[in-house]
Amino acid sequence: MTEKACSECHRLVEEENECPIDKNNDLRDNWSGLAVIYDPENSEVAEQLETSVAGRYAINVR
Repeated sequence: MTEKACSECHRLVEEENECPIDKNNDLRDNWSGLAVIYDPENSEVAEQLETSVAGRYAINVR
């Protein structure tokens, strides 16, 4: 199964039908770029993505 990206927070989900972070069910197949956030408290990338949760995120979601 391919990963889908949440249209709101860009979190990548594999098997769920909704985003585990914001409960959004608008998941997109069309995404590009990948950011893996391990330590969101000290991550400039997490700050740019406006997230405080560790995980895998798409850079662009269309």
